[in-house]
Amino acid sequence: MLEIKDIKKAFDGKEILKGISFKVHDGEIAALIGPSGTGKTTLLRCINFLERADSGNITIDDISVDVKQAKKKDILEICRHSGMVFQSYNLFRNKTVLENVAEGLIVVKKKTGKEAEEIAKRELDKVGMLNHLSQYPSQISGGQQQRVSIARAMAMEPSILLMDEPTSALDPELSKEVLATIRKVAEQGVPVLIVTHEIDFAREVSHKVIFMENGLVVEEGTPREIFLEPKEERTKQFIAKISPADYQI
Repeated sequence: MLEIKDIKKAFDGKEILKGISFKVHDGEIAALIGPSGTGKTTLLRCINFLERADSGNITIDDISVDVKQAKKKDILEICRHSGMVFQSYNLFRNKTVLENVAEGLIVVKKKTGKEAEEIAKRELDKVGMLNHLSQYPSQISGGQQQRVSIARAMAMEPSILLMDEPTSALDPELSKEVLATIRKVAEQGVPVLIVTHEIDFAREVSHKVIFMENGLVVEEGTPREIFLEPKEERTKQFIAKISPADYQI
């Protein structure tokens, strides 16, 4: 489970996150939606300590930290329990598919080469990439690269998977491949928090939708509650603008 409480973050005196709180439970896929520049990616980076929030609490499973007072060992524990998937895949261009997934296991988890390869093959099999072990990122499609990225994150056995626009660089067909992979991840009981602009994607795949604007959570609920029965006026305006044909109450 992930729980964040009152997360705040400012850059150069400008508040980006103004006190964000919510939970994501085991096996749950939560989609963070909202206008560009509203702080969604910053929030994701704060959860994984790629950025340090100014204040607030982060809990992953039984690990809870006050971000303002977190020491290096606290940050490492949070990082070990969270996996990050970036929109640009962030694969090593000079390493094969197998090497990309095995690398973190060897360097971070101190697995032997043989152990790392066994785990990497298992995770690549789960995402349908076992037949591409010796290929390099430039030799496979964007959808396949993103599936390798997911396998790499899952190989580290995270308690939660954080995904920043995982389908933004993909065409609709490749997006469906990634969508199916994320579903499989959630079926394993691993909660997923996704930042996305793709409303159909959020509506199809998520159990919970969190609508953010101006550094605040405006409303959260099931896809039906947010997309068809929103309570807040700002949520209604946003949904009507991005999906007018489907918007009805």
